[in-house]
Amino acid sequence: MKDFIFNIKSNLKTYNYIWKYKLVWCLPLILILVLFDWITKAIVVSTMTLDESPGVSFIPGFIGFEYTINPGAAYGMNADNLGLAVTIAAIVTLFLIAIFIFMKNKYWLIPINLMVSGSVANLIARAWAPETKDGIKGGVVDFIKFEFNFLGSNSYIFNLADAWVSIAVAIILIIFIVYIVLIIIETTMKNKNEEKFEFYSDIVNRKTLLFESYYHSVSLKKEDKITYFEYLKKNKELSKEWKEYKNKG
Repeated sequence: MKDFIFNIKSNLKTYNYIWKYKLVWCLPLILILVLFDWITKAIVVSTMTLDESPGVSFIPGFIGFEYTINPGAAYGMNADNLGLAVTIAAIVTLFLIAIFIFMKNKYWLIPINLMVSGSVANLIARAWAPETKDGIKGGVVDFIKFEFNFLGSNSYIFNLADAWVSIAVAIILIIFIVYIVLIIIETTMKNKNEEKFEFYSDIVNRKTLLFESYYHSVSLKKEDKITYFEYLKKNKELSKEWKEYKNKG
């Protein structure tokens, strides 16, 4: 048991969290998205009347604004059980933050950033959201509504944080499709020309190592550091190396 705990501690200590990448690119994006969501909610609360229907048409026939307080989760789920909604939201937020911490694939970090932004924005915004007309505190300010009906789209009222999560889901689906296509391409390449596939795999691995080594930490030893331009240059050289090899064949 002691060895098991020691191994976990050791792995956590040596794990490459690519903190530099997350601090330079991810966290600023998350903060911007969270603040943008909060600002829009604050504007709605201060300028619109709660539960006033039909609301305001922003782009006629497409999207409008209708201010409501949702005591449930995204898109009104669990609206009749505030405690459950908040608990689920908190658990999901912590889970997403954990994924964010350990994720080191820059492509998967794109939707994770959006999901963390949406989840954190809605969870914390519950603390300052006004009460519903029934006196329920701890809900979420929703105000965006589609004015067209596509699979019941006009029956939901949501906010930007919900939109971030929905966009993230769409990106995840796109990434899955891209990965499937890449697997098919790589399998075909391997079957046709194994040497070419091995060279391609080597380039991909070297690019991954370059990315992870550059963004490994914000406090690397001076002799281990490379500048961002050096990183871009080396990455470009690897791409050029693959292109030249591919053209030979």
